[in-house]
Amino acid sequence: MNNPGFTVPAPRLASCTYSAPLPGGNGLADLLSTGSECAWIRFGEGMVGLGSAARFATTGPGRFEAARRWWMAATAAESGDTSRTSVPDDGLPRRSPLAFAAFAFADDSPVDSVLVVPEFVVGSAQGRSWLTWQVDLDSPCYAEKAAAGWRPDRADAERRLRGLLAETAGRKPDPAGAPAGTGAEAADGLRLTDGVLTQDGYRAAVVRGVREIEAGTLTKLVLARDAVVRSADPVDVPQVLRTLSVQYRDCWTYAVNGLIGSTPEMLVKVDGDVARARVLAGTLDRDGAPVGTAGSDYARQLLTDDPKQRHEHRLAVDSLTERLKPFTTSLEAPDEPFVLELPNVWHLATDVTALLVGAEGARRTGPGALALTEALHPTAAVCGTPREAAAALINRLESEDHGLDRGLFAGPVGWLDGNGNGEFGIALRGAVVEEEHTVRLYAGCGIVAASDPEAELAETHAKMRPMLQALGLHA
Repeated sequence: MNNPGFTVPAPRLASCTYSAPLPGGNGLADLLSTGSECAWIRFGEGMVGLGSAARFATTGPGRFEAARRWWMAATAAESGDTSRTSVPDDGLPRRSPLAFAAFAFADDSPVDSVLVVPEFVVGSAQGRSWLTWQVDLDSPCYAEKAAAGWRPDRADAERRLRGLLAETAGRKPDPAGAPAGTGAEAADGLRLTDGVLTQDGYRAAVVRGVREIEAGTLTKLVLARDAVVRSADPVDVPQVLRTLSVQYRDCWTYAVNGLIGSTPEMLVKVDGDVARARVLAGTLDRDGAPVGTAGSDYARQLLTDDPKQRHEHRLAVDSLTERLKPFTTSLEAPDEPFVLELPNVWHLATDVTALLVGAEGARRTGPGALALTEALHPTAAVCGTPREAAAALINRLESEDHGLDRGLFAGPVGWLDGNGNGEFGIALRGAVVEEEHTVRLYAGCGIVAASDPEAELAETHAKMRPMLQALGLHA
């Protein structure tokens, strides 16, 4: 497939990072004002990207390698500057240059995989906050000054940030903290319909998937469907993200190039020489819990004692650890999963920790976050087992039979820096803003031999619930 990424010239990025209070003095989510910002927020901490310094788009099976080549070229000026230290003198995390990224699930998807380099990155962690200003030294705005030796500094950064915030101030909605469109007005202004893979079509796909599993073609398959929300008024994307970041604090709320959501699953996080992941598989809808029961005990009994749920979860953990192991010197994955409690569902979850080969702090010679993301994606949690057989069947049952392209759904989403660090979650519990009045939601379920079509369809409803509620629909 054509991959334009190999021919797109990379910018020459330069940046400065300094300690500063959050603009406006409020939380990170309040910086979301236009819907075009990038975001990565968990427990109120993380990063928000404002403006645009550079952007890269690519498609096809070589999309990860193309992005990696472009990013290496774009950050070469910074990494080659020996006067820069890996950690600023004030102890702030070295996260520049930095890009937010989202990659398509499938090799043959026509949807762009993107790297977005914001002009400003606002970060907050452990009670500290900072600003990073990123510029392309070859851009018309800075080329002449850069040729004379200019580099980004704090004084210029603060002047430019004031101007950028002034540009967007008039478009910032009132951050009242309420979900976008609630009550009767939401019912009048929002309409939910089936997507290209209808609910009946999804049931039929599950039946066919189970037959393939029973025939021995594969062990597990993940099938997805879509739904569409149309709004009479423009969708308030910033408010949707603010709602998700509050209601799903234990998840990673993300926004990259129109892809928005709050995922509970971490594909891989790389920080220096340590890699971490959170694997989820096995789901129980909280709406099904009997009134008066102890939620955690109820979930633990139904999930951990259910052979189907345990089998599905073990396949997902093994899928990730087998592919991660060649890149590590040690790897820890508990035998017993824990129950992750979210507002809409309970999940079986396992946290994986590994020490990477060839990694010495920030000066890494081994694999970085993007290389590991390519190696791990897609896991059994979003594809199936064996991976190749599952991917082929997904293509047949979703795409060929119903015309569903997952696009960015279930692909890696997150951020990476110029030192190989980064976090990539799996783009779940999310949606794509197709235009200002239309949002397309996706959800998928793991199918094994014991799967029931009606139960799997009900699980997709539960997994769409966070986004539907954030949009203002009672689901």
